[in-house]
Amino acid sequence: MKTLPFSSDDFNWCIENDIQVYGKLDSEGILRIAIRRGGITTSGKDQATINGVRHTSKEVLGSNSYRNMKELSLDLPFVYKQIREKYG
Repeated sequence: MKTLPFSSDDFNWCIENDIQVYGKLDSEGILRIAIRRGGITTSGKDQATINGVRHTSKEVLGSNSYRNMKELSLDLPFVYKQIREKYG
């Protein structure tokens, strides 16, 4: 991935549109970027009932692997930008 400078506009757009982006170990213990649409509303869970309304979210793991969170964090500005371009 390309390393870009941090853009608070892209980051804030993801927050405002209920998209979480974070690091997660996959089933094989490999660190990957996870993207969860609807994750802020559901507090990172697959589903939550709020005021009688059922909300769901879906997590997708990226294909790139990382050695540590510092390495992963260098790609986050690029990921925020891609998400905003795709869904914005």
